[in-house]
Amino acid sequence: MKKFLLATVGLVALVGMAAPASAADMAVKARPPAPVLAPIYNWTGFYIGGNGGWGQSHSCWNFVDAVGVAVADGCRERSGGLVGGQIGYRWQASQWVFGLEAQGDWADLSNQRISLFNPAFSTRTKTDGIGLFTGQIGYAWNAALFYVKGGAAVTSNRFSILDNAYRR
Repeated sequence: MKKFLLATVGLVALVGMAAPASAADMAVKARPPAPVLAPIYNWTGFYIGGNGGWGQSHSCWNFVDAVGVAVADGCRERSGGLVGGQIGYRWQASQWVFGLEAQGDWADLSNQRISLFNPAFSTRTKTDGIGLFTGQIGYAWNAALFYVKGGAAVTSNRFSILDNAYRR
């Protein structure tokens, strides 16, 4: 039995010597982290979006009577909500960005009051649509785009003269 125990201890010692020694080894240094590259922003492409808000309008009306004299009927302020959307395309060349955009809004800007020219009538002004067609030029700086835009605007306006006696 002593021989068997001695043989087992010898075998374990022999196997233990065959295993790699790790106590004396130095730890492997970690690799330095890969450099983080800043993302490159590119403003080229189509875009679509929605918008909403509040709008105001100011308009003045003059009437020409039968003898050709202009009579001022006064000015009107009107305001109301706007809801719409836009679609556009931008392209970037180096840091410069160029673009085109079309925007359309439904509007509810209206005002009605008794005419100053003839109190037997009321006048009503209403704007129910606004459209914008613009060009843009800008400068891209990292994730920011600074730009100016200009173009043309069109509106759908209606002016109505209402007979107050007929409305009663």
